[in-house]
Amino acid sequence: MSSRPADPSNAFYAPTLLPALEELLSRGIPAAQLEAGFRRTLLELRTPLVRVPLFLSRRFWDLAEQASGEAAIGLLAGKRFASTLTNGLTYLFDVAPTLESACTYFCAYFPYFNGSLRAQLREVDGQVALVLSEQGALLSGRQSREYTVVGICSLLRRKLLASGIGQDPLLRIELPGDEPSNPQAYEQTLRAPLSWRASDVVLHLAPELFRHPLSPANAELEGMLVGLLDQAREQTRSTLLDEAADYIARELPQGASFQSFCERRHLTERTAARRLLSQGWRYSELLDEQRRYRALDLLEESTLSLAEITDQLGYGDLQSFSRAFGRWCGTSPGAWRESLPR
Repeated sequence: MSSRPADPSNAFYAPTLLPALEELLSRGIPAAQLEAGFRRTLLELRTPLVRVPLFLSRRFWDLAEQASGEAAIGLLAGKRFASTLTNGLTYLFDVAPTLESACTYFCAYFPYFNGSLRAQLREVDGQVALVLSEQGALLSGRQSREYTVVGICSLLRRKLLASGIGQDPLLRIELPGDEPSNPQAYEQTLRAPLSWRASDVVLHLAPELFRHPLSPANAELEGMLVGLLDQAREQTRSTLLDEAADYIARELPQGASFQSFCERRHLTERTAARRLLSQGWRYSELLDEQRRYRALDLLEESTLSLAEITDQLGYGDLQSFSRAFGRWCGTSPGAWRESLPR
């Protein structure tokens, strides 16, 4: 297997959302509405090797929840994940001879597909778990996280069923956040004992199945799939949109000015603006979107004061931040934080 380290990323592989897009289309949500959220056609999103900034995932799941009226749309859309999503990683997971090797491959290549989460295997005192932790410039968001968890559960169970083993590989699941008002829906979908308020997503696996032979070893096929995944990673080229989103995520506390971005890229502001607009975005919009979702993350996940959050977002004063937050959410940042469950 390739030893190339997975770089932390502020982008995700757009085709991983295709099962979720199909779910929304089946519910009668117009394709034009979905395309407007991404500012890309569905054909473009279906194109292999397309990666887009993380904030677009958050925009998509906001739109999905609003348009579907389903508070657990990520959970519901995730049911389509293993049955409809096909890429080198799902194939490699299926052909790996053991659950251990399948999960090892998954951990190695998952960041390429999902820039907001990192996957790691954890073994302690004979217990085994697959752990998903946040790594992106923005948090993945509840809907995206639930969509991902349902998809992984499906991959794990499908692998054992294909090997003729009826035992469930999942012992229990720990999830971040507060227990939802409808925990039964989660229990029915995930089909495992659940606990809440964890710092990471933790999928506890049956240790006796972890190294049990499940598929006939096929080193040639594994090698070919690993090669395809490595080739895809190497051939995926960042666009100016990706580079601008990365720059903003990194330089946000310092203001992430367009002028500084252009100077670092050795581009005139006119050229950079034209190239970004050809990809559907103005730089000011990218900055606003990054600030919006970063603000929500900091208000919910941190104990920083509003003044400290203002600095983290690169605003000159709290009044400017409050005006922007009112435009985004229709309330003040302080009132929004007070409304969060305690």
